Amino acid sequence: MQDEALLNVKLSKGTIDLLRNFSTINKSILIQSGKFIQTMSLNKNIIAMTDIRENIPERMAIYDLPLFLGALSLFKQPMLFFPDDKKVIIYDEETKGKTTFYYSDPDIIATPPQFNPNIPEKELHFDLPQQDIQQLMQASKVYGVEDLCVYGYGGEYSICVKDKKNETSNVFSLPLKKVLFDNSPDNTSNADRQNFCYCFKVENLKLFDGSYHVCISRKNIANFTSLSTSSLNYYIALEPN
Repeated sequence: MQDEALLNVKLSKGTIDLLRNFSTINKSILIQSGKFIQTMSLNKNIIAMTDIRENIPERMAIYDLPLFLGALSLFKQPMLFFPDDKKVIIYDEETKGKTTFYYSDPDIIATPPQFNPNIPEKELHFDLPQQDIQQLMQASKVYGVEDLCVYGYGGEYSICVKDKKNETSNVFSLPLKKVLFDNSPDNTSNADRQNFCYCFKVENLKLFDGSYHVCISRKNIANFTSLSTSSLNYYIALEPN
């Protein structure tokens, strides 16, 4: 039997904020015991994962994550108590308030498959500052466009939001600095590889606030790694050209 002290967990604001971000990817989540959480969108085109500060002693199958976060918001300093594998008790030591949150069937929650986080056939790398991400997201709303594209042409690199199906679409772009290329497996020169276009759907960029290192693979997937918390990673599918 576990020490009762280990069954009481105080969630940090950072972990709650990460769970709130993950809830925008999938409203359900299966949290295994330990210090690692992950989620996957229902369309299987977004996977997010990170380490957290707390050690979760029991598996938590949460069907309605926004509801769980709402329950946490009822308390000034929410604590979690894990009496068994069927429920968690949320309480506040100061006010003595408490509520019981029951888990769902874990089999109905979509979870990421086993995969190698070191994505294959890496093509290029660049850093994307938080300020640039915010400007691009704001521009996509202003113009009502849904594509975010990474361009290279003649040694100049940029990232923009546009409607790639419309040749007269409004476009907002920013320069990309220090774009690096991985070694080519097919003897293609860097000069030949500097002309490219990779596109995402803006709606799939459900990133936690911050700056990211971006790695794009020839397998039509990109890895966004947080520059402040290296364990926080998003794997996002690219759109076909």
